[in-house]
Amino acid sequence: MIKFFRKIRQNLLSEGKTGKYIKYAFGEILLVVIGILIALQVSNWNKKRIDSDSEKEALFDLNTEIKSNIEALEIIIAEHEKSLVAGKEIKSMITDTNKLNSISNDSLQSILIVMNYNYTYDPKLGILNSVINSGRINLIQNKEIRYMLSSINEFIIDADEDTKVIEKLRREYYWPMIASKKEIIDYNKLSRDNKKSFRNPEFIFWVDFITTVRQSGLEEENDLLKFLKKVNIAIESEIKK
Repeated sequence: MIKFFRKIRQNLLSEGKTGKYIKYAFGEILLVVIGILIALQVSNWNKKRIDSDSEKEALFDLNTEIKSNIEALEIIIAEHEKSLVAGKEIKSMITDTNKLNSISNDSLQSILIVMNYNYTYDPKLGILNSVINSGRINLIQNKEIRYMLSSINEFIIDADEDTKVIEKLRREYYWPMIASKKEIIDYNKLSRDNKKSFRNPEFIFWVDFITTVRQSGLEEENDLLKFLKKVNIAIESEIKK
């Protein structure tokens, strides 16, 4: 093809048709430029298509991971809500002698166990971290989704903070204290007399502490749950576009 165009130019020059040669050369250059522009446009279309496919794939994987994390968090919140209810129940017994003395040992044992439920939220973040660290997050066109994805780790840290506080104090304070009050943990030997141990200032402190911190922790966990659901809805909406 190049030889063909070159031969035409040479013929025009040999025939002394300089004006036509210049017009032809200009037209040839214009065709080359147009061809380059078309090639670039096709390349851009292909890149946009590939980026769009990669974006959809990333969003789909992220949404799957987030939905799994939502389910896990809902289970933890349910258990921590039981813990809070049990803690409030113990507090009411501390101030109500009749209620404490009338409850069966088995029931009291169950309430104490539930009060100390403390589950660490350990979400799956492999896909999220991969998308962020690899830079693939920039393929996501929706700025709000990019911002929310970048904020998830911060919400998780906030939600898990109170759980870690409870675990630390439970390990360093509660278990050593409760071990010294064998009448509290030996449920089969509970009686009216040794139930008085439930009014021990150290035990009262622990019950007050765990109910207060658990309430705060549940607020943070529910904030995280709302946020994850918001991200989930935004991603599903983006995938459907």
